[in-house]
Amino acid sequence: MRIDVNLASQQYEDARQFYFRWGGVLVVVAALTLGLAFMGWHRYQSSADDRKHVNDLHQRISGLEQERKNAEEILNRPANRDVRDQSRFWNDVIDQKSFSWTQLLSDLEKIMPARAYVVSVQPTLTPEKRLRLKLTIAADNHENGVELQTKMEHSEHFQEAEIVSEGVHQSQGAGPGSAPITEFVIETFYTPTSAQPHGAAKAGA
Repeated sequence: MRIDVNLASQQYEDARQFYFRWGGVLVVVAALTLGLAFMGWHRYQSSADDRKHVNDLHQRISGLEQERKNAEEILNRPANRDVRDQSRFWNDVIDQKSFSWTQLLSDLEKIMPARAYVVSVQPTLTPEKRLRLKLTIAADNHENGVELQTKMEHSEHFQEAEIVSEGVHQSQGAGPGSAPITEFVIETFYTPTSAQPHGAAKAGA
């Protein structure tokens, strides 16, 4: 009779099957690791490019700001004050390009009392780019000025009208018995027709 005796100290294992099973898992894990590493590297490169772009923009802004400061220093020199003042003057003129004397006088004529007339007009542009008028008006009496101010308050072209001064004097060249002239100054904001919204223009038509 034959008896088979196993003298091995450990149980037999199929190494080929072990490597076949777990080798595939290791390959998948390695591929995922490489993929994640590539994505991390790509994002790092993108963020580095973004940081470089932001730094370049900051440098350009700093350069432009320095150029602006240098230009202001040059303009503020006593020798260049005339050039600076002329530059500001022409900039204001460009801002007032929509201003029309013909249109202004036409708008005033529509609301002017019968016994009043315009002596002078001084237009100025406020820092908020609003057109402000200083009107000197001559009339027969105080009521004419109040009437004109009231009509301005109800006009679509004149806003915040205010009588800032008033005086009575004899007109030049008039005889001793002639009636005195009341002269008053009105300050008001003026909006030309071209600056009115389209709907408001149609409503006033």
